[in-house]
Amino acid sequence: MENCTVCPFVKYWYIVLAVVVVGWAVYRFMQARNMPPPKEIAGVENLTIQTFDGHVASGVTLVDFWASWCGPCRMQMPIIEETVGTLPQGVKIAKVNVDEASDLAQKFEIRGVPTWIVFRDGREVYRTSGVQSREELLELAKRE
Repeated sequence: MENCTVCPFVKYWYIVLAVVVVGWAVYRFMQARNMPPPKEIAGVENLTIQTFDGHVASGVTLVDFWASWCGPCRMQMPIIEETVGTLPQGVKIAKVNVDEASDLAQKFEIRGVPTWIVFRDGREVYRTSGVQSREELLELAKRE
């Protein structure tokens, strides 16, 4: 391969590949940063460390741990909007942005988003991850 006349980059193909991958990653990162923030959903509380305990203290609360840069989290938004009006009496949905409330994400050991935690009277009773359908959210509301 000493006298390769095809292309000087053939000898260093892995460097070219690395540059392409890094370029693509930077492009995707910049694209995600320019996305508009997700809209607020009526009937869904955005929780912080100050409001969290009071909000989940009584009744059943489905808490969605999410991030604005997360594609599946954005896919979950219209499903939540569709579901919030059909929840059983006394069941609430709340959201925690893991970037803005990283202390809550650490407290509940959130490793990936979206993660759903079901609280009954302030106590965690169930946990799942990934995008949940309307039917799955309604089933979560019935968890004991």
